[in-house]
Amino acid sequence: MPLRVIVQPRFGDSAQVSTDQAGRPSMVIEVGQNAVAVLEIDQEPGSAELAAHFARDLARNAIRFSQICDEYMTKEIAQEASS
Repeated sequence: MPLRVIVQPRFGDSAQVSTDQAGRPSMVIEVGQNAVAVLEIDQEPGSAELAAHFARDLARNAIRFSQICDEYMTKEIAQEASS
């Protein structure tokens, strides 16, 4: 069974890009006080290409998720106003 991670963002959670001492990029996602996920490349051939593809896919879906959340908030506000 795959590892399933459920993130319910709270204030203070963050995602940022950094580099290690060798100059390799990584994306660091901090959730809560004790959880950190890191997307990074290694020295394997094609690692940077795979990471770039994954990051683009993640970004595309993150934007879509934010749009759906915005639509959801608009519906909630409209429902509250009509109550």
